[in-house]
Amino acid sequence: MSDQYYGRTKPPRKKSGARIVLFLFLFLGLVALGFFSFTQYMAIISLQNNLESLEDKLWQVEQENKDLQYKFDEIYEENEKLREENTMLRSSVVINNGNRKTNKVAITIDDGAGSDLMHRTLDYLKAHNVRATLFPIGYWVEREPEVWQRAVAEGHELGNHTQNHTFLSSVSDERVRSELSEWQESVNEALGFEYHTYFFRPPGMDGFTSPGSTQAKRLQEIVADKGMFTILWDVELVYALRNEVATPERITRHVLDNARGGSIVLLHFTPNDIAALPDIINGLRARGLEPCSLRELLLADPEA
Repeated sequence: MSDQYYGRTKPPRKKSGARIVLFLFLFLGLVALGFFSFTQYMAIISLQNNLESLEDKLWQVEQENKDLQYKFDEIYEENEKLREENTMLRSSVVINNGNRKTNKVAITIDDGAGSDLMHRTLDYLKAHNVRATLFPIGYWVEREPEVWQRAVAEGHELGNHTQNHTFLSSVSDERVRSELSEWQESVNEALGFEYHTYFFRPPGMDGFTSPGSTQAKRLQEIVADKGMFTILWDVELVYALRNEVATPERITRHVLDNARGGSIVLLHFTPNDIAALPDIINGLRARGLEPCSLRELLLADPEA
């Protein structure tokens, strides 16, 4: 019996289903962990590449900024020189005419008048395709704002002629500045925006009859501080025809006899001056001269 007992073999153990499930679960976990680790590794590699690319771009941007700063400094220095030269020019030069080698002749008209005469002037200029430079007195701008709105809209320039046509040599620096500033305020209000003019014309040429005089230098310094050029003329009618009856025909003849390339013609908003305007324009063109604004004259290329 004992032999039979010890001679028996033990039956094989049955594998547990739970252990298989656990093994599969651990295997899948390892696979998932490996996959996650791989994706993280690839993300880090990609991030490093991106960082290197960004560093390269940042370096390029820094170089470009340095180049731009260098160019900015150069331009700033050039502009500083130009500003200094421009200030010196405006402080020392009173303009009587433009370049004599050009065929252009500036038409300038001073003071102001009622709306009928003003609109007639603008009609003549429009019909003949001429842009002019107008020097209105400030109070005329206040009285007839729509006229000056039309003038600017049609391409004409406005120049500062003081607020009250004040003769400046007999007033203080403060009053001179006030006359110029009040004119600017009147024009800005009439036009509805801040208008910038480069040109100033002294009423009656007062203070500028003796170039280089102490009085002229005093006034010119104030005008320069306002950012303007002082504009006179080389063809005018008031003094030239003071001993004659200034009919439109006589006015036309005088202008055509005396104007040449680079001339600045001074007219006024008077009936006879304006009546002569169409014949002046046609007469200048018949002589090979082209009437224009001050800006067109002073910026003209004599070789064009």
